[in-house]
Amino acid sequence: MSFGEAIKSVFSKYATFSGRARRSEFWYFFLFNFLVSFVLRLIPHFSIVSGLWALAVLIPSLTVMTRRFHDIGKSGWTYLYFLIPSLLFISYWFYLIFQYISAGYDLDAESVAAIITANSSASLISCILLLVSLIAFIIFIVLMAHDSQPGENQWGPNPKEVPSESNSGMNY
Repeated sequence: MSFGEAIKSVFSKYATFSGRARRSEFWYFFLFNFLVSFVLRLIPHFSIVSGLWALAVLIPSLTVMTRRFHDIGKSGWTYLYFLIPSLLFISYWFYLIFQYISAGYDLDAESVAAIITANSSASLISCILLLVSLIAFIIFIVLMAHDSQPGENQWGPNPKEVPSESNSGMNY
């Protein structure tokens, strides 16, 4: 699947969680989304457009990721295993920041960092949650790089084994 075909496929299946997605479809869309987001952030005063872009590709990103999980023989809900550690890490930091604000500290980066590093239990919990999040991210990347499960599975036929429209014409 080429870069253009992958982008077209993802947007044509905008909210389709069923079926399977090849590695190339997932990774080309990931690259496309990364490049567009990077360019939008380079342009001054385009933060609103960048935010709108992120919202516009949220659903297709989730659908192609779900279909990629299906392609390797896993449920789309598997993503929650990788999302939960990051959400716990972020939630814990919000908890710490709100705790320090309610204690009367100023909310600047230096004071919050100094307070957290002075609190050994907060530092330890933050490090553990960050480490678990990084491990989950690495496992996610490895899974997304796996080859398709051969043959048909409960989510449909292997997209590598299904003849594409461009190959189904007459051969001379």
